[in-house]
Amino acid sequence: MFRFLIRAAIFYTIWQVIYDLFLLPNGKLDEFLSLSVVYISKTILNIFGWDIHSLGRIITINGYRGVEVLNECNALTLMILYSGFIICFKGSLQNKVKFVAVGILFIYFLNIIRIIAFSLATVYFQPHWELFHEFSPFIFFYPLILWLWYQWTLTGEEAPTPSSSEFSLA
Repeated sequence: MFRFLIRAAIFYTIWQVIYDLFLLPNGKLDEFLSLSVVYISKTILNIFGWDIHSLGRIITINGYRGVEVLNECNALTLMILYSGFIICFKGSLQNKVKFVAVGILFIYFLNIIRIIAFSLATVYFQPHWELFHEFSPFIFFYPLILWLWYQWTLTGEEAPTPSSSEFSLA
């Protein structure tokens, strides 16, 4: 447990330095995540017959309030948090790569569903939009992330068990 906590602290520190010094000022990763989520959400809503407009990071159902996908809402933080747990926990590199890739894709697509739900909430639940926005991570992300983490603890490599000869006093 102590090794996991040390690894997690190191991972988080390295991530924060990389993000604060390089990724945030550059802005391309956050912009890509936000714009692609808006584009895919708009496309899906159009397929279902909604009159949707988007401008940059804002998606709007015609005649209703728009939803803006800010950096804090593009799920990057959750992707990193999820990945950090998998990377810092025991397991083979091959399994870690698979779990991280699948988990990030799940989180990305859940964020698309979340933005679609936000857009529809402006139509059907406008008086409760703020409440919906506040609790949306508990609905969309946390159950899946916790389930994936749990799956990882079952799938990750087990620590080697010492053989009986290692306990011998001879």
